[in-house]
Amino acid sequence: MCSVKLLDCTLRDGGYIIDWMFGKKNIQSVLYNLNQAGVDYIECGFLKECEQNEDKTFFASPDSVPDNINCTLMVNFGEYPVEKFFQCKNKNTKIRVAFKKSKQKEALEYIQTLVNLGWKVFANPMSTNTYSNAELELLLNEINKIKPYGLTIVDTLGNMYQDDVQEIFEFIDKRLEESIALGFHSHNSLQLSFSNTKALLKMDFNREIVIDACVYGMGRGAGNLCTELILPYLNDNMGAEYNILPILKILDECVNPIYEKTPWGYSTPYCIAAIHGCHPNYATYLKSLDISDLEIGRILSQIPADKKTVFDEALLLSFIS
Repeated sequence: MCSVKLLDCTLRDGGYIIDWMFGKKNIQSVLYNLNQAGVDYIECGFLKECEQNEDKTFFASPDSVPDNINCTLMVNFGEYPVEKFFQCKNKNTKIRVAFKKSKQKEALEYIQTLVNLGWKVFANPMSTNTYSNAELELLLNEINKIKPYGLTIVDTLGNMYQDDVQEIFEFIDKRLEESIALGFHSHNSLQLSFSNTKALLKMDFNREIVIDACVYGMGRGAGNLCTELILPYLNDNMGAEYNILPILKILDECVNPIYEKTPWGYSTPYCIAAIHGCHPNYATYLKSLDISDLEIGRILSQIPADKKTVFDEALLLSFIS
């Protein structure tokens, strides 16, 4: 039987907007209100080798996050030594490991070590929809051996349509062990995060499905699925009982003031990047140069296929006349 869970990653993905400097008061308020709303998983931020700063959502250890709520932390593979996990006591925190295709072998070994240590881990392969069926088969074979808590489909480029979402989830669901949760992290470059998620939720699954969202879609570039959109939809259509009022409190007190100073969300440069299958950082960079949409389209159309999914500043500059 399918169980749908909501994961809010405002404090992690939204941190790109403000260099993760939410401030201690806002961090505590967001955590408290997400918990009051009944959100199933709360991503507190990134796990990194760093000095702990109570105003920033970077964490030096899983022991640094509250142990009275269902927290997750994201690790970009290569940014946090696996040896540090041997010293941690708080194994209630779920760990999400994001990795590039080129680092898959090493990342899966990292995940295997965490699973062996008793951590509940999500594997998050970046730009999952750029994998060929053969590459997905190989990935899923390894995931089934490791048996992490979950596997997240990541639409890094924000260029998936409803048919793409349903096709990749159907392909994976048929091959992934039913005990492994299946997640979806979307980006709103084509204004399709909400409709793509609804298309996914109309499918039949016999596993846990985890939907990523951020309050007001707060995130890099075009942003993400909005928590305040998907939460009532899950209440009305999936039998959930989330409370919308604490989410609106986060909007009023934390997110809206940030948006007024540093807006995010849909814009044509991010749409153009998605159309060309390019990493959104290409659009962010070109936007900062105040280049016209027409010129952005011309430049991004020239990015070689093997350079599209990872931002390359030097290459981009070579196309700017």
